[in-house]
Amino acid sequence: MKEGANVEGTNVNGKKLDAKPPNVPAILAGVIVGSAIAAFPVVVLLCYLLYLLFPNLPIFLWIALSPFFYVVAKWSFNIILLRVVKSLIRPMEEGEHEMDFGNINFRNWLLNTSLFTLVISFWGMFPLGQAGLAHYMMKTLGAKLGRGAAASLITDPPLIEMGDGSYAGWGAIIASHTMDGKRLSLKRVKIGRNVVIGGYTVVFPGAEIGDGALVGAMSLVPKDTRIPPRTVWAGVPARQIGVIDEKGNIIIHKKEEAEKFAGF
Repeated sequence: MKEGANVEGTNVNGKKLDAKPPNVPAILAGVIVGSAIAAFPVVVLLCYLLYLLFPNLPIFLWIALSPFFYVVAKWSFNIILLRVVKSLIRPMEEGEHEMDFGNINFRNWLLNTSLFTLVISFWGMFPLGQAGLAHYMMKTLGAKLGRGAAASLITDPPLIEMGDGSYAGWGAIIASHTMDGKRLSLKRVKIGRNVVIGGYTVVFPGAEIGDGALVGAMSLVPKDTRIPPRTVWAGVPARQIGVIDEKGNIIIHKKEEAEKFAGF
């Protein structure tokens, strides 16, 4: 390697190089405007085809069709937006990274999370999106989701694995990143099959939830927590409060047993 070569924002002499942060507002504006421009011909073509088929269509029927044109324009825009964002996603390495623009992982995460938030706003959340499409959207952005798996909000789709039949309720956040001082932590979250995560629960990076486990609503699963299969967890921070037997019955420990078991 030649002297002065670029390595993760430094040169071989150890001197930090100046790294310009990505111009996120400009990128997001460009993505939105570009997607809108690309979707415009779809609506124009549709209007033209309707005119060819029904040249004598009264003006009031054209006005009545305006909601239909809106839906076509909206989802043409959304599909193009999703594909454009997918092409712009940059690789991120798991681990601890300095929150410094000289660190390529931090720069890539900053851009990616801005793009993810943009797409989620238009695709998977009300009033602009439809929650039922979140599965398709997250998979397109890199999430590894099994058949029927669904979550209302995944902050970093490329760093999530979720097995068949697992579900995170409305308001639950699956976060694969945290910020501690000047450090950014990126770590994969692994969720097994047939897991239920209650609404408004937060799952932090590095958490692993075993098959058939249940996490109660409004709980907090800390970083690197290991939740065994077929167990029941709840609280802030979440602790085991019960088990699920072979028949699927939820058995909650008595208060004294739960406190002893969880080490309160």
